[in-house]
Amino acid sequence: MKKLFVLGAALILMAAHLSAHEFFVMPDEVKDYRAGDTVKIDALSTHYFTVGEELEPVEVNEVYIVKNGVKTGGNLPLTANRDRLWYETSYRLTDDTPVIVVGNRIGGFYCLFTDGGYADGTRAEAAAANPGKTVGTARYFAKYSKLYLNPNTRDTTFNRPLGHTLEIIPLENPAQYRNGFRPRFRVLYNGQPLANAEIAATYDYYNYKTENAYAQTEKTDAKGEVQFRITNPGIWLVRISDTRKSAYPGTDEDNNAAILVFTVK
Repeated sequence: MKKLFVLGAALILMAAHLSAHEFFVMPDEVKDYRAGDTVKIDALSTHYFTVGEELEPVEVNEVYIVKNGVKTGGNLPLTANRDRLWYETSYRLTDDTPVIVVGNRIGGFYCLFTDGGYADGTRAEAAAANPGKTVGTARYFAKYSKLYLNPNTRDTTFNRPLGHTLEIIPLENPAQYRNGFRPRFRVLYNGQPLANAEIAATYDYYNYKTENAYAQTEKTDAKGEVQFRITNPGIWLVRISDTRKSAYPGTDEDNNAAILVFTVK
């Protein structure tokens, strides 16, 4: 199954109160991959699921492979596709061991002005570059993404945390995911369960014209756990965002976002 490329059929990922782009990695095609196959991977900065919207500077993006629970090799090289407005890379499967493709939008600072505009940089940098404007909110942000590629039932590392500030962990092996299955996930913030947090799931054929931009929205329980129901084949995305008082001097908020991507055949 090939994912949708038509903007009119794309899903708007962001709820009305959110404005920042998402960053995530996904397979270019949903299929069974075997040893020797070269998997094409797309890295998107966008408001839309499966449709690229912006080519941020390549140096702020990183994509790499985790195999058997550890990073394998260095970062994968990213090539801009200026027609699709995303970055592309590829990875050759040397064997049938499942891998996680990690895609991170490296953390940075930006500021919101009281007139509704914004600029990259710290409070001091944004103010200096925009004389006459008043900084309302200074924010640090980082975005973490994981794609579960080529899962199999023998994998015992699928639920091993990678140490991201904000992370979504599957509690069942993604190799089990089928239409009608109800997978559970745990959300971690700095390695600890994040309770009572809103988290959403959707898939690439979802009708974006509904009032709610996500197919399903839930809240994590006291253990940071949540459950969704798989209703369609294709590429799925589970997403959470967390905003809290900043740990950085001169900064008001820290915002972290995490996305987990998997496929259902």
